[in-house]
Amino acid sequence: MDIQCLTDQRAMLGESPLWAPDEGAVYWIDIRGQQLHRTSLIGPETQTWDLPSPPGMISHRRQGGLVIALQDGLYTFDSDTGDLRHLMVLEAGIPTNRANDGKPDVSGRLWLGTMNARDETIASGKFYRITPSLNVTAVAHDVRIPNGLAWSPDNKTMYRTDTAANVVHAYDFDAASGEVSGKRDFFHFDGASTGGVDGAVVDSAGGYWTALYGGGKVIRVTPDGHLDMEIALPATQPTMPVFGGDDMQTLFITSARQNLSDAVLQATPLAGALFALRVPYQGQPAYCFGG
Repeated sequence: MDIQCLTDQRAMLGESPLWAPDEGAVYWIDIRGQQLHRTSLIGPETQTWDLPSPPGMISHRRQGGLVIALQDGLYTFDSDTGDLRHLMVLEAGIPTNRANDGKPDVSGRLWLGTMNARDETIASGKFYRITPSLNVTAVAHDVRIPNGLAWSPDNKTMYRTDTAANVVHAYDFDAASGEVSGKRDFFHFDGASTGGVDGAVVDSAGGYWTALYGGGKVIRVTPDGHLDMEIALPATQPTMPVFGGDDMQTLFITSARQNLSDAVLQATPLAGALFALRVPYQGQPAYCFGG
């Protein structure tokens, strides 16, 4: 497949790509670099904003602009003005934690995982459900590396993982109430040998696409949990895919260059880049946070 590098920008820990159809652009973050990027497909060119603390995820807001999870809580962001405004506090009493994977659901709730930013072996993270009215519920505790969050096309199944556990779980999801139940194993992986499941997205046929961090590839898993496709990438640490483009058949994929030796960086100069590739499946627009 033809894999394109869309920008000269390189992230230490690129994450959370977000397709903005009205702008023909991809927003994405560098967690360790504390930056928000906007890469326009016209040119292409990348605009960058510095942030006051590590961002964990971004999403669209129904009211316009973005929501960004920073070290001390949620913020709104206006790309036209660069205005960053504090929306709510989250985990103010746990300064060692930071936000990681997170997305809104079809009803506008934000689901957000946190993790220990200093030591990933410490399970101090939680997984939260945040309503548009900013009510917060911790639905999981003792989390190490929250990742893999996605929903089936009919919004009846939620997927998520703790990367350290080497298994993606599926849950029955009630879109009306936001309740999850029926936890079950969906896809097993071996982070040490094949790379760990990082960010994920589901296509319109129900296929679960995820980046294997350390494995240098993105994969597609069928709705019944079987490996369907593997696509090698020119970076060993891809982090998250998202669908976009005019027909929603382009995967945009972030990557990282953190913790790589000089030899590996020399061999993989595109580490930390934003990639794009066409795939034979169509994605769905991302949901917006209602808060």
